[in-house]
Amino acid sequence: MKISLFVALTIMWVLSPLAAHADESIVIKHYQYQERYKFGHQLLLLAISKLDIPFVVQGPTTQDVNEKRGENQILEGRLDIEWMSTTRDREDLLIPIKIPLYRGVLGLRLLLVTPTMHPSISEISTLDDLQSYTGGYSQHWGDLPVFEANNLRVDTSTVYESIFKKLIYGRFDYFHRGVQEIWDEQKRYNKQLIVADNIMLFYPHPVYFFVGKHRPELAKNLRRGLDIAMEDGSYKKLFFEYFEHYIKLGNLENRKLIVLNNPVVPQDTPALDTSWWMPMKYQNR
Repeated sequence: MKISLFVALTIMWVLSPLAAHADESIVIKHYQYQERYKFGHQLLLLAISKLDIPFVVQGPTTQDVNEKRGENQILEGRLDIEWMSTTRDREDLLIPIKIPLYRGVLGLRLLLVTPTMHPSISEISTLDDLQSYTGGYSQHWGDLPVFEANNLRVDTSTVYESIFKKLIYGRFDYFHRGVQEIWDEQKRYNKQLIVADNIMLFYPHPVYFFVGKHRPELAKNLRRGLDIAMEDGSYKKLFFEYFEHYIKLGNLENRKLIVLNNPVVPQDTPALDTSWWMPMKYQNR
């Protein structure tokens, strides 16, 4: 039976003779326990495992730590790290490790639509075309400014599940979702919603590890571990273990690409290298 990398790394730490001496270990505390943060957690374990340093990664002791509260605890020195999309404020307040953890794939968006709307959505090929339609989104999600920056009409909701209901009832025309999340969401509303098969959106959405300024040595070590994982191929292997299935489902080669501006990303952010997953014909875009 194949053991996941997450489990394997955990076992490696437990069996290490150094792990028994917790007082000698580097302790890394974070708040991100939810499933959507799993890849970042696995990558954190991978990077630290590349160093000759015993470590303990501690998740939250309670499950009610949201992003704002968790980040405040990092600023207060009670927690050490988060993996979040970059903003100017975050880069100023914390130590950013400027390696885009998801290789830009979180900025790839497919459209969830009703069967009735699908023929019209299939005609879209440019941003101008898309501006004729209204998208749905959560009022609290951080990339909401992407809509305004690209002159896209939007209908917002504060409740996640209500967005799907409003889409089904025709309150708006599409709901753009990450390539790794749209398939399970579509299954929950089988026959009522489908994934538009001809179009994909992309906007720069780099996610970095952000370390509290009270832990500069952790930021230095983590950067070194990520560099090693990049050089030996284990980073790329982990990426495809997590995302390859979804990318294949997306059939990206046969979709029309619309590139959006993301005003939240700092202007001096390095360009994203999407060569691991974006079709070659779109690389110059």
